[in-house]
Amino acid sequence: MKLTKKIICLLLVISIAVLPVFIGACGDKPNESGGNNDNNNQNQDQNGDGSEDSESPVEQVDPREQHNPNFDSVDMQGYEFKFGTRDNATHNYPAHTRDLFAEAIDGDLINDAVYKRNMAIEEKYNCKIIMDALAEDDETAANKIVEKSVKAGDKSYDLLLSHLQHGIETAVKGCLYDIAKFPNIDLSRPYWNQGATNGLSVNHMLYLGLSDLSFSTNENLYCMFFNKSLIQNFDIENPYALVKENKWTFEKFNEIIRIGYVDINGDGKKDEGDQYGYISSSAMNFLWSGGSQIMKKDADDMPYLDYNNQRTIDIFDKAYDITNNDFTFKKIEWYLDGPITMFSNSQGIFYSSQLCRVNDLRATEFDFGIIPYPKFDAAQERYYSYVDGHASMMGIPLNLSNPEWTGMIIEELSYLSYKDILPTYYDVVLNVKMIRDEESIEMLKILFDSKTFDFGYAWGAWDFWYIFIENIDKEKRDFVSAYEKKESSALKAIQKKIDTVLAFE
Repeated sequence: MKLTKKIICLLLVISIAVLPVFIGACGDKPNESGGNNDNNNQNQDQNGDGSEDSESPVEQVDPREQHNPNFDSVDMQGYEFKFGTRDNATHNYPAHTRDLFAEAIDGDLINDAVYKRNMAIEEKYNCKIIMDALAEDDETAANKIVEKSVKAGDKSYDLLLSHLQHGIETAVKGCLYDIAKFPNIDLSRPYWNQGATNGLSVNHMLYLGLSDLSFSTNENLYCMFFNKSLIQNFDIENPYALVKENKWTFEKFNEIIRIGYVDINGDGKKDEGDQYGYISSSAMNFLWSGGSQIMKKDADDMPYLDYNNQRTIDIFDKAYDITNNDFTFKKIEWYLDGPITMFSNSQGIFYSSQLCRVNDLRATEFDFGIIPYPKFDAAQERYYSYVDGHASMMGIPLNLSNPEWTGMIIEELSYLSYKDILPTYYDVVLNVKMIRDEESIEMLKILFDSKTFDFGYAWGAWDFWYIFIENIDKEKRDFVSAYEKKESSALKAIQKKIDTVLAFE
């Protein structure tokens, strides 16, 4: 019973603060009467002297409601607001459609919350919300529809939900509006993710953004799972404590995994039949968790290459040591079944992947925990969790008949998702379906608050990306020479995209 109460308290905190809520957006905002506490003012009229009537209940005010965009009701005369997205059939990824649309009430709490949100919009504005979910065997299918429609001067969708990198390609072709200047959208609101806004913009223009409308992006975050039984068996320090005490670093992780190898099948070979300290799915994430990026921004929001520096080289060397040893089982791709099967069979103390893979761990007989990737060192200011490009990012296609209406609907859908759906999402999906303990909920808050986006990765500096991945996978230690071979061509390709977009102003 005590544990349940603690979890409920933690979930309440997370539901309010889990995505970046910036103090400037939601602190010390006066109410309509000029004060900061409506409840205190209301309680005074019972007794006249400011004392509270013990029989009168105190009205609870949801702090999220202060961010309501408060649009007036507008008769949109049956306007069809249309989502374009990928379906859920091809890959074992988070559902791309669950965030957007529900046919009817069916008893599933998230489905029902999405249905009620959409119905509230339809009733307020006399509009119709519809969805076009295209087969994901072609991840660019919705993008192609947008690009073809724009070329023909026609409307396609009001909102495109796209793979990050494909969405940038559509933007570079001049097919998306600048969200930063779009009517009735306020990117400073807490339901707009500032990591995406700051990481993906160029010269203060934003063609792909992220709001709480697309809440499944949380499940595309990279994280680490650990086997609690093996942690105890090997007498390893509590990973939760290491995270909270700022001791969860590359060095500590590298130290821990080296005591975890066991030749289970006794054949004297390092293979899939053995037990490891670490089952790796992608070494690239150490770049971002270590506080580095391929490209950064200057004071004018212009991207610049900042990859071949000592910090990146040091991160690469440590990631190489963590990945290439006798204690790590290494695979280059996170979605392969081999690594997660091994972890499910208690063949690894730690396993790295995207958070969505937790759905494949429900049947494990052992208890597991969830933590972020480690920091580079204790001096690093915070944890960073990268959002995989497969996440559903938001773009607004050109040729809308009424941009003001589209902006109102997107903004209010985002707000209602923040206010009404996220508490259900955290409670139902994370607590019931994913989380095995109270501490993991705290770790999820750290994960969700630490979203980061790399302009270079998003905008197509893929040669630089592959240098990090492939050199570690193929056990090539020299990062600098590999970088120098790719620098000129990679920088030229991404600069061409930047120059194209700058010309849109």
